[in-house]
Amino acid sequence: MMSLSSGSVATHLRILRRCGYCRLAGGARVARLGSLHALYRGFTLALTTLYLLQECIYAYQVRQDMDKLARVMFLLLCHITSIAKQLVFHLKADRIDEMLGGLNEPLYNQSAAVHQRLLRVTAARAARFVRAYAGCAVVTCTLWITFPVMYHLQGQLVEFPFWINVDYNQSKMFILVLAYSYYVTTLVGIANTTMDAFMATVLNQCKTQLRILRINFECLPLQAVEVLKTSPGQSYDAVLMKLFKECLLHYEKITKTAKMLQDIFGTAILIQFGIGGWILCMAAYKIVTLNVLSVEFASMTLFISCILTELFLYCYYGNEVTDESSRVSESLYSMEWARAGLSFRRSLVLVMERAKRPLRPAAGRVIPLSLDTFVKIIKSSYTFYAVLRQTK
Repeated sequence: MMSLSSGSVATHLRILRRCGYCRLAGGARVARLGSLHALYRGFTLALTTLYLLQECIYAYQVRQDMDKLARVMFLLLCHITSIAKQLVFHLKADRIDEMLGGLNEPLYNQSAAVHQRLLRVTAARAARFVRAYAGCAVVTCTLWITFPVMYHLQGQLVEFPFWINVDYNQSKMFILVLAYSYYVTTLVGIANTTMDAFMATVLNQCKTQLRILRINFECLPLQAVEVLKTSPGQSYDAVLMKLFKECLLHYEKITKTAKMLQDIFGTAILIQFGIGGWILCMAAYKIVTLNVLSVEFASMTLFISCILTELFLYCYYGNEVTDESSRVSESLYSMEWARAGLSFRRSLVLVMERAKRPLRPAAGRVIPLSLDTFVKIIKSSYTFYAVLRQTK
C-alpha cells in the first residue's frame, strides 16, 4: 500500500514510466511486462540520442549562420540535460528504488493529525504542479509545430532544426518528419519537466519531514506526559529519552534521503546548472528577433518560463531544506527541557551542536542549491547574451 510520503511522487513516476524513462515497480505483473518495458526504455533512450545527434549535425552545418544556430542550440542544449537525467534513471535505478522505499517507512508517515495534514498538502501540491509543468511543455511543443505547418500550406520551403537526409517538402514525407519531430520534442519536454519536478518533490518531502521533526521536538515533553497517562509504571526520563531517540532516528533518515538524492542526481543537476545559462542565452537571442504578437514569440516565452522554472525548482527547494534544517536547533531549545534529567539535557546539547550544521543540498557536491545560485545563473546567462549580441 502506498504511503502519503511516497504518494507525493506517484504522479511523477507514472508519467516517467509511460514515457519510458523510469522502470516499472516490482510485482507479479511487472515480471510479465518488465522485459517489454525494458525494451521500450531502451528504444526511448536510443530515439532521444539519435535526435540529439541529428541536432548536432545540423548545428555544425549552420555554424556560420547565427540565427539558425541559435534556433537549434537552445533545444540541443536542453536535450543534453534531459539525456543526462535519463541516463541516471537507467544506470541508478536500484538506488532510486532504495530512496523511494525509504519514503514508505513509518517514521516518514506518522499518524498524528498535524503530520497527516502536512503530508497530504505536500502530495496534493506536488501532483498539481507536475501536471501543470508538463502541460506547459506540451503546449510549447504544440505551438512549435504550427510554424512548419503554416509554411508548408503556403507553399514555402520548410527547414527543420535537425539534420535529416531526405526531401521532406513532399506532403507525405513532410507529415512523417513533422510527426517524428513533434513526438520526440514532446516526449523530451514531458519527461524532462517531470524529472525536474520529481527531484524537487523529494527535496520538498525532506523539508516537510524536517517540519514534522521540529514539531515533534517542540512537543516532546507533552508526548512523554501523554505516554505516562496510558503507561503509568514508566519513568518520565525513560519515556522522554525513548521519544528523543525516535526523533533522532527520524532526523538521520531525513539526512540520508537528502544525501541519496544528492549522490544520485548531483552530477545531472550540475550539468543542468552548467548548461542552463547557455539555454537561456540562446533562447533570449532568438526571442528578441520575434514579433511580440506572434505565436512564435508566445511559444518562446513559454519555453523560457519552463527553463527558468526548471532552474528555480532546484534552488528554491534546496534553499528551503537548508532553511528548515537550520531551525532544528531552535526547536530543540524551545521544548520544555527544564524538567528532564541531567543525562537527557547533555544529549540535548550534543544534538543541538549537530543541528547547527544544517543540510546543504548541492549539485555535484560543488554548487549549493540556493536562491543565490539561481541569481548567479541568471546573471551569467545575461552576460553570455550580451557578449553574443556584441560579437554578432
